[in-house]
Amino acid sequence: MGNSDHTTRTLLISQFADGTLYVSRGSNENIDPAAADITSGRSQIKAFDLNNLPRGGYDYTTGGRLLGWGLRNSVGVAEHPGTGGIYSVENSVDSFFRDGVDVHEDNPGEEMNYHGTLLNNTYRGQGGNYGYPNCFAAWNATALPNSRNPRTGSSFAN
Repeated sequence: MGNSDHTTRTLLISQFADGTLYVSRGSNENIDPAAADITSGRSQIKAFDLNNLPRGGYDYTTGGRLLGWGLRNSVGVAEHPGTGGIYSVENSVDSFFRDGVDVHEDNPGEEMNYHGTLLNNTYRGQGGNYGYPNCFAAWNATALPNSRNPRTGSSFAN
């Protein structure tokens, strides 16, 4: 599992799902078009069952349980201590231009995302696309040129 840009990984052993390891992998570059392909394994968070390791280990791209994709660089992954709900904090893009204007000081915003739980999961969004590299969260919506007045926390496309 190699890439050239976001080379760190976030690892978390579940306190709720015995033998489960959560792994977050970031994008290969600031704006990584290949991350829009779910089969790339980029910009994703997955859960791996350490109690049933396949011979030779897991292949991150094809193995594990997908918790979410379209997550540029989720460096924070945690479980809610009471419910086991899985959350991540996504660091959004740098050097971001919209309609020729550098807006990266105020936009896009970082995101806290919910990925459901591994226990009795009824969250339909688990394994879903969180938007990167095509969609971003607005932080200072008034600083976005040609924005059609989005609210803070709403999504916008570049």
